[in-house]
Amino acid sequence: MATGIVGAIPLIFRPNERFGIEDKYFTAGFFDNYKATEDGDSKLYTIKSDLLLSNYKAFLTEFYDLIEEDACKKTGLSLDELPSVGTPPEFKEIFNSNQRNNNVPFIYTSPYMFSCLGGCVCEEYWLFYSGSHKAMLETYSTLLHMEKILVKSMENPLASAVKFGIFG
Repeated sequence: MATGIVGAIPLIFRPNERFGIEDKYFTAGFFDNYKATEDGDSKLYTIKSDLLLSNYKAFLTEFYDLIEEDACKKTGLSLDELPSVGTPPEFKEIFNSNQRNNNVPFIYTSPYMFSCLGGCVCEEYWLFYSGSHKAMLETYSTLLHMEKILVKSMENPLASAVKFGIFG
């Protein structure tokens, strides 16, 4: 199995137990997209449901237009026909990794498969982009630069919730 560069929106994440969160490795406004709750000795961050549910379809369309890729070809979904959902369970059902055969976009729930910068341990994340599967990085700073570019070039509010990382 190869590792690859992916774009994801963390749905639920927690700080790294040893190092914590390093704010400098997150885009401006990133934490505004989440509600924080105490989970024992740690915080648990959960994406704001209304933000996700109101914007995911437009986000996919804008993102794939921005990178000039055919979204239907890359995702196997016609974004125009993508159903609207009203609850997080409905969202999870549509993007269930087993139903989607792990084709983006899909939800994944193993924190050990997605590695990103800043101490963000993603318990559950929505993978919306899959890039090269031969990724070998010496430093993750390039991925942070991609996140910052994305936030400045997209109008969709979900853009500031994106983390790029290594999957696999």
